[in-house]
Amino acid sequence: MKNLFDLVNTYGFHLDESAPTVVKLSLYFLILSLMVLFNVINIGIYLLTIYIVSHEKFLSKIPAKYIYVHKFLIFYKSIRIKFIIIEFIFLLICLGIMITMSYSLVSFFIHYK
Repeated sequence: MKNLFDLVNTYGFHLDESAPTVVKLSLYFLILSLMVLFNVINIGIYLLTIYIVSHEKFLSKIPAKYIYVHKFLIFYKSIRIKFIIIEFIFLLICLGIMITMSYSLVSFFIHYK
């Protein structure tokens, strides 16, 4: 937890362990939002790469001297779906945590009006 506050302090925000709980929850929510954004971008890049690699005319344009690139792309074609599934599961976990945290925060404020 201290490392997280040190990271935030390097960007000009002065937080410490005695920060209010709402500030800590907001920081966690920001981190989870950035993780979700990274996952969505990563899934988009995976899908774009799958689209490009799935066309055989792209693979035929790679010269024979780049045999390792050709082997890597063939290997990528076989495991690409597994990566997308893992990224999608991670995305759902992050979204679930964000929804649960938002619900608990809203219910806390409604309950203690």
